[in-house]
Amino acid sequence: MGKGGMDYKGQKLSEQIYIYLIPAVGAVAWVFGYLEQNFMTTFLGWLAGLVVAMLICVPDWPIFNRHPTPWLEEIPTSKKNEQDDDGGGDAAPAADASSKKSKKAKKGKR
Repeated sequence: MGKGGMDYKGQKLSEQIYIYLIPAVGAVAWVFGYLEQNFMTTFLGWLAGLVVAMLICVPDWPIFNRHPTPWLEEIPTSKKNEQDDDGGGDAAPAADASSKKSKKAKKGKR
């Protein structure tokens, strides 16, 4: 099946197929049920149309992903090492502050 899900145009196409298929099959089932004077024929015809529509519209078929959404590229961060979520302690900020001071001192000597 598709990779990454339906795109927006694919969702619209899937909805349009579903919206037109269910009433069309239901109308045909109603006619057959009316001719046979049997509500079960109408119901089973409608149910068959519903199952067919679900098999067409619910899975992520490749036809529904023809226009994938272009996502933005990842923006690299300016910091070399960001704060770790594992609680790196107070040693890392102190080391960063001292390295920043030494870089400023080197720039001032030039």
